[in-house]
Amino acid sequence: MLLQSTLKKLERGKIYPRKELISIMKNEKNEMSDNSLIWMIGYLVKLGHLVHIGRDQYTLSGYKKDQYFPIYSQSAIEIKDQITGRYSEIGFTVFESTLLNEFLNHLIARNTIFIQTERDTSAFVFDFIRETIQSNVLYKPSQKEFSRYWQPDMIVVLDWTSQAPLNLSAPHDITVEKMLVDIYCDKTIQLTYSRSEYEMVVNAVYGRYNVDTVRLLRYAGRRNKADEIKAFLPGDVL
Repeated sequence: MLLQSTLKKLERGKIYPRKELISIMKNEKNEMSDNSLIWMIGYLVKLGHLVHIGRDQYTLSGYKKDQYFPIYSQSAIEIKDQITGRYSEIGFTVFESTLLNEFLNHLIARNTIFIQTERDTSAFVFDFIRETIQSNVLYKPSQKEFSRYWQPDMIVVLDWTSQAPLNLSAPHDITVEKMLVDIYCDKTIQLTYSRSEYEMVVNAVYGRYNVDTVRLLRYAGRRNKADEIKAFLPGDVL
């Protein structure tokens, strides 16, 4: 009876933290312990009624995750188009810090746009941005330089790591796998958000979007952080 009454109260397509599921079960006037209710949640997953979609996150079966597509600001779109128009053959990706607001509790109010490009061409891209687009740009800054010279809507040019996971249909848009690795590994990007929220970002991303974990960890390995990042991934994806 408890399992059936619990399932009837759940909305299809909604994501439920484990604490909320426990609270719903307790409202059914049962006297089971939290540990017993956690076991019941696991049993619902085993039966196929619930799907475990992230660390301590569940939804009714039939839930389909979306493909991640970054929603860039108009400024980032214009910069991307201008670089593409000038250097059509080079590889680069665009990340901006406010993309993380979809996953954070403490929202980023003032944006930073990061252009990650091939090591041999990054200096040319930096000069092009500084001379043609805007002067408010930094080239591979140290953490100290970034903190000292940062201004809202600043552009930062960085070298990218080879064999990064890319979207072949939109090669300048950052993939979710690359984003999860870069925000953990890049010391400059780390300054734009609270590192204590990294695990929350990982859980939110895995809960909402399709993530190629093999591709993510391969890229993390290129950045020598595979084991560290693996510790933050939901246990059921490894």
